[in-house]
Amino acid sequence: MAFLYNLNSCNPASYPDIVNLCWNTQVHPYNLLVVYIDGANPLQTYTLIYQGIDTAKCVNTIPVLQVATENTCTPSYDIFKYRNCETGLERIFGFPLAPAPGTFKINGECDCWTFVAEESRADEVVTTAFNSYPNCEECLDRREENLCPTSERTLGYAVKVKLPEQAPVDRGFSKCCYKNLVLADIADADPYKNDFTGSYFKRETPSSTVDFKLVDVVTTTEYALNDATYGTFQDFGGVQNDLTYYIVDWRKVLTLLGEGVYQIKKELTIAGISVDLLSDTYSLESFSIQKANGTVRLDSIIDGKLVAIDTDFLNSGYTTSLRVRGYFGNPEYSYEQDNIAQRDYSFKQNTMSSKREYKYQALQLPDCITEELFDFMLFGKELFVSDYNGNNHSYKYELLPVKLEGNAGTEYFVTDRGVNVNLTFSDRTEDDRKINC
Repeated sequence: MAFLYNLNSCNPASYPDIVNLCWNTQVHPYNLLVVYIDGANPLQTYTLIYQGIDTAKCVNTIPVLQVATENTCTPSYDIFKYRNCETGLERIFGFPLAPAPGTFKINGECDCWTFVAEESRADEVVTTAFNSYPNCEECLDRREENLCPTSERTLGYAVKVKLPEQAPVDRGFSKCCYKNLVLADIADADPYKNDFTGSYFKRETPSSTVDFKLVDVVTTTEYALNDATYGTFQDFGGVQNDLTYYIVDWRKVLTLLGEGVYQIKKELTIAGISVDLLSDTYSLESFSIQKANGTVRLDSIIDGKLVAIDTDFLNSGYTTSLRVRGYFGNPEYSYEQDNIAQRDYSFKQNTMSSKREYKYQALQLPDCITEELFDFMLFGKELFVSDYNGNNHSYKYELLPVKLEGNAGTEYFVTDRGVNVNLTFSDRTEDDRKINC
């Protein structure tokens, strides 16, 4: 089975469409985005359009693509590559208002930049004032003059924003056949049978915006996620003023839209730049013991600030779940007894306590899942684990509150990209105790 795509030219009069291209592993993450071919002319841009499943028309595979800065064939601002006059470092700047001809220096900064070539994707957008110069020499000389020790100095600041990173280029090593399964039950609201998935955005500037949408991968139909229709929506201005999120309730999606393959899309505007980010693909199916067999679900309530992504979830109510194929259980009991030595050298039991430690084994997970698990889910203030394996010793592991004890070792393989995860958890509340008063 192969997915058929076209690269529709943004300027057909200058360069033609590229049609009947195949993508063999999954729906392409750049579908409906404006892209250009890596290593080719970056000014020749295309829109990647999904055509359907048809292996007979395949002419070639989709080449390595790069996403243009603006998701439109007619960008609203100019993008050019410049070289640093001192270090030789090259950087691509976008100019929403007017481009900098020749050589320029941003006010409040020391670097001088000189023009190299036109481009189609920006590393940084210039939103502050700048001065233009005919060449590097004059720019550097004028910079030194402005540092007069007897003059009054004015300190200026520029707002520097970071654009979201796109997925790394596929190196040609195919993934294992991993199905990102989510389950829901229309007839039963039991949380054990109904998955949910969160998506969030933290703005760096007050002008940044985001629109959450649910995308039907097969039909490409989009559904707005801005109210309680498909889950829980928190707009900017909540407990965390710069945080917004949407938690998709897959039970609501199943009821209104039915089973299918979906993605969560974030349409971002950051410093005037439009960027679309698509989540992993979710295969939504109706819950049954047979379909859930062989999987484990981890629910995480995120609270507090995650420093690596500079996002504060304190008291925000953000929660999400992750279903993976694997196994949870096999508790190991450890006991601790406190005795009191008496004068006749006999011992009297004072307290007795028990602790259970569980094994969590997830099998052959791809990178997109392990990244979510290790770098986000396990940082939850509260964790709940549910096991759905038919061969489990106990069927009582439903939304079990746990705390992370440690990592028992991750297994990597040289023949494929999947990894095995081995974690240990214990009960969050350790009250299995006896006290002799």
